[in-house]
Amino acid sequence: MGFAWNDADADVYQVDGTEVLLWRPAERFLITRLKGQATLGALQFYTGRAEREMSLGRLTVFHEWAEMAGYSPAARDELKRWGKQHNDAFDHVEYLVRSKVVAMLISVAALTLGRDLHATTDEVQFTADLFAALERRGV
Repeated sequence: MGFAWNDADADVYQVDGTEVLLWRPAERFLITRLKGQATLGALQFYTGRAEREMSLGRLTVFHEWAEMAGYSPAARDELKRWGKQHNDAFDHVEYLVRSKVVAMLISVAALTLGRDLHATTDEVQFTADLFAALERRGV
């Protein structure tokens, strides 16, 4: 059975208007959906689960963050620190964001880290890439 955006199947983090849904459709494959402010707590919810998956090997992640309202400086700084620390633990990371400026910032971060990060504002393309990656994994 394939992946469906079923909220009931996700791990959920909800605090003060921030919501993160996290799915694990396959080993070493995570999907997140962020609504509201990206906070340090929301980031730690994701990184804790990501680190568990990394213990099994390199990770593929799709972040659906089109409804992200912004991010706290603490979350931004921790994401940079954590990303550098786990730079070699990822096969592929893709983001869906609302803002072309945020997409550009992710591209700059990819260059800085020397990582394969992709960001788009195109929901159709993001969804197609997600389902193609799941199909390659047999999901």
